[in-house]
Amino acid sequence: MAVIPEERKALKELKIEIEKNKILENEDKVALEFQKFVEIPGFRKGKAPISLIKQKYSSAIKEEALKSVIKEKIKELKKEYEIISDVEVKDISESNDIYEVLIEFEVIPNVEIPDLANIEVEKKIYKVSDIDVAEYIEELRKEFAQEEKVEENREIQEDDIILAQMEDYDKDGNLLSREEVYIEYMKDELDERLYSALINKKVGDSVEIKFDDGTKQVFKIIEIRVRKLPELNDEFAQMNGYLDLEEMKQKIREQLENEAKIRSEFEYESQIIDKIYEIYPFEPPRKLVINAYQDLIKNIELPKFENENEKKAFQEQVLNFAYKSVIRDLILKKIVKERNVEVNDDEILEYLKMRGEENPQEYLNKSKVRGQYESLKEAAKINKALDYVKSVVKTKVIVE
Repeated sequence: MAVIPEERKALKELKIEIEKNKILENEDKVALEFQKFVEIPGFRKGKAPISLIKQKYSSAIKEEALKSVIKEKIKELKKEYEIISDVEVKDISESNDIYEVLIEFEVIPNVEIPDLANIEVEKKIYKVSDIDVAEYIEELRKEFAQEEKVEENREIQEDDIILAQMEDYDKDGNLLSREEVYIEYMKDELDERLYSALINKKVGDSVEIKFDDGTKQVFKIIEIRVRKLPELNDEFAQMNGYLDLEEMKQKIREQLENEAKIRSEFEYESQIIDKIYEIYPFEPPRKLVINAYQDLIKNIELPKFENENEKKAFQEQVLNFAYKSVIRDLILKKIVKERNVEVNDDEILEYLKMRGEENPQEYLNKSKVRGQYESLKEAAKINKALDYVKSVVKTKVIVE
């Protein structure tokens, strides 16, 4: 793993020194604030002598005075650092004349851009074949398939749907659970052990799967079903919203070609960003990564998880994507700044068209009314910076 120099780190840990005289000077101000609200027997509220307040609340006054001076120091630091998180006080120690305060905070790291002309990348162009179109249509037919029970003496075949009673046993042979499950008998999808165990089996047969920890599962076949696919004709095409079969094939090809283009561009752009990051790695701020992760989780449809491990794996994937998206944005924002990239409304409209907005002009107008114009403009600048990068790097096109 590459060593990241201090200036390209997001997490900063600093030790600041505060003279005790500074605290003593501040204690008088704090004591005056205390005087306004503390109540001391024998004195009206706000009228107790300062000397008595200092004596009675010495520890609290000293603590508040120190906090106040630390806040002033942090204000000064914000002029030097682009602080994006809360500043956390990790430790306070004192010697004869000073307090040493250890603080921690996050900043936008220093992002360096290498000579883009020296970066070499590959761009894969994915071609859509007749086989790709046929496979897509076949999956569509499966969605409209009718299921029929097979004869009881027929053996299981590829692509069958099996209704089975599944029993879980612990290592001592005790039954833990029993439930009915559906199994899609497909070699590329099913667990290899279960797939092999079910070969040549019929209704009424049972198979047993043993695990390394001594537990086991038993599957008893209750029913075998086969899919009856609809005929591939104009009627089927019309069921899916097309005029006829030829139009369906053409529209599906166009859809697959568009998806292939999006995939190609995404991989190409990701490769460029990865190359830049490899040359000058930096530490993405945790705060920005968490914000990006939360935005992604909020805006995507979450799948149904079979167990906690699946959920955890999905969350890690989203977190990794958020991590990379922060790296991408920081790199491109640095290029925007270095090249003083600007965009006008016409360029923003082109950006919105590229993004797939149905009515770019309406979207642009609404952004101005809703106070979202500047963020939209920033996104268009970043996209323009990315176009610039793609025009400069050395690209080798590979047709798949």
